[in-house]
Amino acid sequence: MSALSELQNHLTRYWALPYHQDAALESKLVEVQAWQRARIQRTHNELFEQPKNRPMADYFLTQLYGGGEFKLLAKQLERILPKAKKLERLAKETVLETGSLAIQAAILAIELDMHLAEWLLAQELPVNEENMLAAYQAVDEAGERRTQINNLKDVCYRTDKYLNSFMLKKVFALAKNTAYSHNFQPMYDFIDAGFKAMKPLDSVGGFIEPFCKRELLIIDQIHAPANKGNVSAFAVS
Repeated sequence: MSALSELQNHLTRYWALPYHQDAALESKLVEVQAWQRARIQRTHNELFEQPKNRPMADYFLTQLYGGGEFKLLAKQLERILPKAKKLERLAKETVLETGSLAIQAAILAIELDMHLAEWLLAQELPVNEENMLAAYQAVDEAGERRTQINNLKDVCYRTDKYLNSFMLKKVFALAKNTAYSHNFQPMYDFIDAGFKAMKPLDSVGGFIEPFCKRELLIIDQIHAPANKGNVSAFAVS
């Protein structure tokens, strides 16, 4: 299956998520995502506050993790995909696969948080640390969460290898006016923010490896058989 066909499949799956037709579920999902972003900021504060890491940290929190802009990006992608077949002849397959994987990772993050929101909504519980722990354990998607984190790592390394090149960034900069004139400003700005976020990093591994290591440890702590409501699982020493 081609990368563009895979991307279309990811978007079809995204639009089938029930929160698009359920205002109460969407509202609860927004609360869950806000809690997640605050928790991620707290967990990785030392990493995020290093000056060279701040742009990438901001990109993670505002663009890659359940931001409100994703729905607009999904609409734009869906609109241009039928006309994008020529991209498969002009771009490396690995580059297109990276883009598809990034979308897949974002959708998986939304879907997993939606499952937490569904449980909290069914139990009529507010979003707080105790209830989020209970939701994580009741929904029990530790394996899917690990996949989410590993996919995110893969996206970062692939982006660094295939997209963070001088030539592509130069062509990309020249394309700004065309992108804006065709109403693709959110998509352009999303990609541009990624380039700017990566630029100060000495290596993408110096950021993504400690991030993923801590996130995977938290998943293990949350789902440990001995954890009976211990919210310290959301912290790491």
